[in-house]
Parts: sequence; C-alpha cells; structure tokens
Amino acid sequence: MTPQTRTISVFGATGLQGGSVVRSLLKDKISNFKVRAITRNPSSEKSLSLGKLGAEIARADGWNQDEVQEAVSGSWAVFVNTNSDDPIFLNPEGPTEFDLGKSIIDGIRGAGVKNLVLSSMRAAGEATEGKLFIKTMDMKAHIEKYAKETGSFDTVCSVHAGWYYELFLSEWMAQLHRGFPYYPDAEGFLSLHLPRWGGQKDEVVPFLAVGDDFGDLVHGILLDPRAYNGKQIQGVSEICSLPRFVEIFSDVTGRRARYIPLASWKSLGEGIAEMEDVRLLFAYGEITGGCYFGGEPSSTAAAASLKRLAETAQGKDEVRSQLTSLASFFRAHFTERKQQ
Repeated sequence: MTPQTRTISVFGATGLQGGSVVRSLLKDKISNFKVRAITRNPSSEKSLSLGKLGAEIARADGWNQDEVQEAVSGSWAVFVNTNSDDPIFLNPEGPTEFDLGKSIIDGIRGAGVKNLVLSSMRAAGEATEGKLFIKTMDMKAHIEKYAKETGSFDTVCSVHAGWYYELFLSEWMAQLHRGFPYYPDAEGFLSLHLPRWGGQKDEVVPFLAVGDDFGDLVHGILLDPRAYNGKQIQGVSEICSLPRFVEIFSDVTGRRARYIPLASWKSLGEGIAEMEDVRLLFAYGEITGGCYFGGEPSSTAAAASLKRLAETAQGKDEVRSQLTSLASFFRAHFTERKQQ
C-alpha cells in the first residue's frame, strides 16, 4: 500500500542548511514526501535549481505572516531556519531575529501544521548563568521556546548545528584567519589564527558538514517526528581540537599548515561589527569549558543514527552509512589545490 503523500515545507530553502534539507528529502524512496521549498525569490538561480531536482517552489517573505500561512498551507511538517546574518539585525533599534522567527511560527500555526523542526541553539545566557548574551544563540533559543509554548504543534524538535566545515571555504574567512586555507604566510605555512576554544590547547570542537550531513539529520527526524519531540539534536559530523583540525588538513592535502592561537578572543576580527557574535562565542567557550552545547559534552551519536535512518530511506546501504569526515571534506575541496 502506497503511503499517503506528506508535504514538507522548508524555510530558508536556498540557504546552506535549507538546501541540504531539500536535497536529502527529495532522495527519499519510501516515505512519499512532497518537498516544498519556500523562498522570497522563486526566480533565483538557487530556487530554479531546487525546482529542477523536483521540489515545489513557493514564495513567501518571513516577515509577512499571511504569506507564510499561504505558502505552508497543507503541509504535514515544516523546517525553519532564520538567517542570523541578515544585515537588518545589526541595527540595535530595528527588528530582531526573534521577531522574524515569531512571524514565521505564527504563519505556520495559522496553517494548522502540526510537526515542526527548527535550526536552533542553546541560549548563551542560560548556559553561562547570565554571564554572557550572544544575540544569535539567544534569539534562536527564544524562537524555539516560543514555538513550544504556543502549544500549537504535536511535535517540535531542533537541530543545533556545530561549526560549519563550509566556513573554511570562504575567501573572506581565510583573510580573517590570516591565511588558512588559501594564503601562505611569509614562512610558507597556511596559518589558522583563532583563539583557543575553551581556553585550552586541546579542547575539542564539534564540526559539522552542513551540505553533506545536516539535511540527513532533519530527514531522519521527519521519518518519525514523535520519537524526537522536545529533543535538541547535536548537529556534529566530527569532533577534534583545532591543532588536530589543521593536522588533518595537512595530512590530506600535503600542504604545510599550522594553528596559531590568538592571545584573546577579543582580537578575532577586531573592529568588524559582523564578527561580534563569533568573538563572543569564544568567550562562551571559555566560560563553559569548551561545552559548545552548554553543559552537555559534544557527541556524534545522535547525528550518526539519524544519518543512517535517512540514507536507508534513500535506498543506500545502512552498513556503509557514515557522517562526513573532515578528511573526506578536505579531500573533496582542497586536493586539487595541492602543491599550488
């Protein structure tokens, strides 16, 4: 018997997280999912590419609750990620990310959708007992809290993304890191200049392959949302220290690289307003002893389990299913640069 078609709407579908969710769900061979990509610009290149893969494209601006309600109408579930980097949030007198999230949640509620998956984070204020407020973290946590407190949903689950592998593909970030992984310094090294995570040399960092793994985690949740109701899933592909991170890069690419710790988190991207939350993240790491997820040690266990569920639904061999390693990511993106 063919299962009933269930529509899953994806907010932020043309972003890195949302695009990963759309692509993973479209590969499902057993669940009869229909995937609806919500975007402000249906004619954009990214929107059109998702349409070619089989997604239904729907227009909605998250600030317009009525548009949101219409766009997700008839959906069985919705995935939501709000863009923390929107320049509008830099204005202290302007609207906040929570305002945007509330508008979207209220639109989804109006459409009667009962299953919700959020991209969220642990509130920094909560994790540090009020010592630190980090706008991105606290706003996303506030959105999640609001969604749960409405009582409108049968299930609410969130995925808390670790440090993106993909950040290290950015030329702008390479300049911020003073070279790594593109620009050798005067001594011929690709040097990664970052503060110590957790204030310690060997404190481990939870990294995530957003493009390759994040969508599968959301997909795995949506295969049985009741089983994950109320849970906060750690989005982690691999856990390692910053020195080891650079070492893996060198092992894979054959290029000389090193980690050079900054003396203080305050000097990271100093003077760049957009970097304030990133700077404060390292302060958060020092206060929590390197616990990115706030008092809860980093683990790949939940992510690995969800990855297996998603890939099994996609018709892949469950035995071979595994999270994307840093080595495989570096191999895919940097080996062509070897010795250049």
